[in-house]
Amino acid sequence: GTLKSLDPKVVASRPLAFLAHGLGANEGSDMANEDDFRKLLDKFQIPRNSPIWYVRTLEETLTAIRELDDKRHNLGHGTDGAVIKLLNFEQREIVGFTSRAPRWASAFKYPPEQKETLLKDITIQVGRTGVLTPVAELEPVFVSGTTVSRATLHNQEEIERKDVRIGDTVIVEKAGEIIPSVVSVVVSKRPENTPPFHLPTALNHKCPSCDGPIEKPDGFVAWRCVNFECPAQAVTSITHFAGRKALDLDGLGESVAIKLVETKLAASPLDLFSLSLDKLANLLLDPAKSSDGLTKSKERRFGEKRANTLIKSLVKAREEMPLSRWLFAMGISQIGESAARELSRLHEKLGDLPESQIVADLSDLPDFSELSKSKRKKENHPRLKQYQIDDNLGPVAAQHLLTFFRSKAGKTVLAKLRELGIDPKSDNFAPNPATATKELRFIGKTFVITGTLSAPRQEFKKLIEGNGGKVSGSISSKTNFLLSGEGGGSKRTKAESLGIPVIDEIEINKMLKS
Repeated sequence: GTLKSLDPKVVASRPLAFLAHGLGANEGSDMANEDDFRKLLDKFQIPRNSPIWYVRTLEETLTAIRELDDKRHNLGHGTDGAVIKLLNFEQREIVGFTSRAPRWASAFKYPPEQKETLLKDITIQVGRTGVLTPVAELEPVFVSGTTVSRATLHNQEEIERKDVRIGDTVIVEKAGEIIPSVVSVVVSKRPENTPPFHLPTALNHKCPSCDGPIEKPDGFVAWRCVNFECPAQAVTSITHFAGRKALDLDGLGESVAIKLVETKLAASPLDLFSLSLDKLANLLLDPAKSSDGLTKSKERRFGEKRANTLIKSLVKAREEMPLSRWLFAMGISQIGESAARELSRLHEKLGDLPESQIVADLSDLPDFSELSKSKRKKENHPRLKQYQIDDNLGPVAAQHLLTFFRSKAGKTVLAKLRELGIDPKSDNFAPNPATATKELRFIGKTFVITGTLSAPRQEFKKLIEGNGGKVSGSISSKTNFLLSGEGGGSKRTKAESLGIPVIDEIEINKMLKS
């Protein structure tokens, strides 16, 4: 998250450090084992994890795990477990990998550290889609290496299940040593006459951000603010809209989004397209923080240079960004990157989606999450068979999409897009793979990418998807090609064992030209 921040001052204020703990590709070296690797790290003065134990038996392994548990809280870095590895690299090659992890290594996770503390209050956060999330405000307590003062309570049902009340003494831990969590309540320490917490009652049935109405739709556990113009939703929606995987609006992070909403320059993502260079340049941001965390005294202007960069990004988004990126940017529930990409394959432009027969037919199918893989066949609907829709786009996603386009919020978005003259086009339109045009060379084909290539993997992913193909993260029997650069490693080994063709950059370019 820090490395992805668009504000260098934020990155500078967080002292990130790198700690080497494993070896990726091993080419052209005479390293034979883990010891050789660690000696090389020391030679290059690259920080590495420690300590290390050498064991031969199960009993010695368990002893080492117990000893690490005694020492780990005093190490210079956090750890939530122990990793047991084969020492010899040649033996590692023999043992090999699964599609997800090496067979020559195994992890042992320690039970998370737990502490008692006081739950002082329960506050409510408003998310990008209007979901109201209760948050426990805690008496600060030191747990697993950091001070914890807040923890999510997820939803009203979870509060009732754990019977969490304001004023309770609670047990907290970090799930996976990272995310603070309220585990349970020490009921014996509860003050007398402490009332149960009921989210809608605590909020007087109003959103804490906009005072708009809240509701809990049938079949959902979360309460939501249903005011499309809610400021809290606007900030998170704009931040998501501008993200790198969405429309990639350069210079627009959360701090800028907050100020755009506060100054009423933008109440929704599409308002960004009406911003002028002058108004953006004169936008006042909060004072910056120095590396020691102290706030500087003066507010900062967004400035002409950054404003010009953002305006150019908006022009590019309007004119060049494909339908899939727009669908993901809109932040529709259940429509992630993969579902957006599949919707883009099935529809030529955004304007085709609200009345899409494909989406309507798909929404009528049973919930895939309740079916076995063998029964997840879209052939159950005769009109869908020809489209060969993959599992990234199921009935639940289709239902959420239809609900959005039929809602007041969805209709407002569509009307605003028409007003702006924006109707994003698909860059992978091929609804019927059996009759796909020759221009889409990779239609119906699944690729996996591995190794070091001449350009970032994202560029090759874009190339493949732009020609009708799909990119997966792991090798399986459904993989058609492995695109491999230098150091293909375990994926190359597995592809060869399954008889999957391994191709390089030259070969994929030949395939495009053939």
